[in-house]
Amino acid sequence: MKFVPPFNKSTLFIAFHKPFDIETEDGRILERKRRIALTAFTSTILKVLTMSVPLITLKITYDYLNVEVYGLWSAIATFFALFAFSDLGLGNGLQTKLSQAYGKDNLELCRKIISNTFIILFFIACCLLILFLFLFNFIDWATLMNAQSNETIIIASSIVFVIVIPKIINIPISIIERTQLALQEGFKSDIWNIFGYILNLISIVAIAYFDFGKITLLAFTSFLPLIVSALNMFVYFTFQKKELKLSLKLFDLKLSKNLLSLGVLFSILSILSTAGLSMDTFIVARTCNLNEAASYSIIYRVVAIFSAVVAVLSAPLWGANGEAIARGDIKWVEQNTKKMSLYMTSISVILVILGLLLAKFIFKIWLGTNFEFSYLALLWLSILQILFSFISPYFMVLNALGEVRKQIVLFAIYTPIVFGLKYYFSLKYGVAVIPFLGMILYLLIIVIGTYFFAIQSFKKLKSGKL
Repeated sequence: MKFVPPFNKSTLFIAFHKPFDIETEDGRILERKRRIALTAFTSTILKVLTMSVPLITLKITYDYLNVEVYGLWSAIATFFALFAFSDLGLGNGLQTKLSQAYGKDNLELCRKIISNTFIILFFIACCLLILFLFLFNFIDWATLMNAQSNETIIIASSIVFVIVIPKIINIPISIIERTQLALQEGFKSDIWNIFGYILNLISIVAIAYFDFGKITLLAFTSFLPLIVSALNMFVYFTFQKKELKLSLKLFDLKLSKNLLSLGVLFSILSILSTAGLSMDTFIVARTCNLNEAASYSIIYRVVAIFSAVVAVLSAPLWGANGEAIARGDIKWVEQNTKKMSLYMTSISVILVILGLLLAKFIFKIWLGTNFEFSYLALLWLSILQILFSFISPYFMVLNALGEVRKQIVLFAIYTPIVFGLKYYFSLKYGVAVIPFLGMILYLLIIVIGTYFFAIQSFKKLKSGKL
């Protein structure tokens, strides 16, 4: 069977076509494809900026902050990636429930889901903010993050503060992106974020050039995403989607419990997956040193470029799958998932090969001959990106169905094993063993397990058992 890419010239044309009539099955398929393509297009631009802006500014921030402060910044950002679960998974639960309600054309339920999610998250953010401010002065952040130089020790707590505060405030505001993705309007969030990254690029250059200070630079890069999201939310609910505007009067205890129930499951999954996949730089900082952590964080960011183009295609699939399943378009979901998996994997393989061939040359030109990195670590991280690309569309199927428990089982097996082995063996064999162990175990546990569960879900949907 000849492989036909799900996104080509005709699809790009559809992306900018006027909305299709969703009263017919063919119209729904075309409109779904249009929104996926449009979001994929804007997300590609955003992903290019997401990858290129840090790379463009890396030399500036690396030199301006110095190697240890840069390593400290990277380690703290990685450590507090655990804030991904601070919303108790309600953002993910919102995306699943809202896409299903949208598929049933129930706008009243859509508005109640959004409002109840925001109210709960606002309460959570207030509690976390009070707790953090209370504990902040009782923790020796410099010791915790293994800071060594006098300057790094002095500013360690300030860096923690400017990273954590905007993350807490953004907890309820972050539902705007989830809402737009669930309603297959992720392109609107992308446009706002594109503006944010351009402003971030200009600001970093200006702050470093005029020497406004290291904390100023880190604070601006931390608070800017929060400001952009807040503006997006205001415009969306005030002008673009007035029928979905937030209201305290819509608080529903029963609905909130249902959202929390699903959200807690997503939160558990988020904790497990984050600990298993996003703690490498922190492990390097603890088992090696901050200089190694800085080097590892750089190649980790570079490797993310390998799957940048294909990763953006996954985000709109969640909402589209949920809406399609609610309408009974199971065949479309199954066929589209297979096509997207093959397409994303193919592109990822090509990018990985090119990246590995050009890595040494690029780093030499980019960061100079003094920059040292582990080529083996780069290789294993690259292969892991290919695995991400293959399995990502199948995750979107399970997420759209709310099949979270099965994913929790997989990561409950994967995370403690991989974290323990990474920490133990990196003490003996160095940095390269960390991504190697992550890649092997991800393939054996997560990829195989997720694929099996997704195929089983398709069978149940067809038979009407799910």
